[in-house]
Amino acid sequence: MAPPPPSPPPVSLKVVVLFLRVLTAVFLVITVIILSTNSVTIDSRGTALKYYFKDVYAYRYMFSAAIIGLVYAVIQLFFTISELATRIKNPINYQLDFYGDKIISYLLATGSAAGFGVSKDLKDALLALVALDSTDPVDKFFSRGYASASMLLFAFVCLAVLSVFSSYAISKD
Repeated sequence: MAPPPPSPPPVSLKVVVLFLRVLTAVFLVITVIILSTNSVTIDSRGTALKYYFKDVYAYRYMFSAAIIGLVYAVIQLFFTISELATRIKNPINYQLDFYGDKIISYLLATGSAAGFGVSKDLKDALLALVALDSTDPVDKFFSRGYASASMLLFAFVCLAVLSVFSSYAISKD
């Protein structure tokens, strides 16, 4: 005889989960927008150099992590809305939520850490190596890197909290 299916979490918890999933998606959309529009033209001794976010490998990683996280967040958002509407959830989805939230949150955390690290180190190295007419464009470029890394960190925190909620749902099995 098969064990009875787990009881679904209370509606108030589902609403909190929905809110956190929406918040995660919003933070990731902001990250993608900030990073994809990040570019700078550096004027050094009469030579203009144009840099984009894709010229910095850590920013590429951050962008990829944000895109993967955004796809996951949107898929989970649809599942959460469906569960709220029908009040039916497959027991396998509890484990999928738990492990998916863990994996994607770790991806977002490493992307955020890469963004913070490269923004600090590369800015200092660039300012030390190149004689610039003005440091304002460089500051603006790396400040956008910091902003997108911060948004990625906030998305990580939301997914980490969701992971705690999904572990709570698994423990009720």
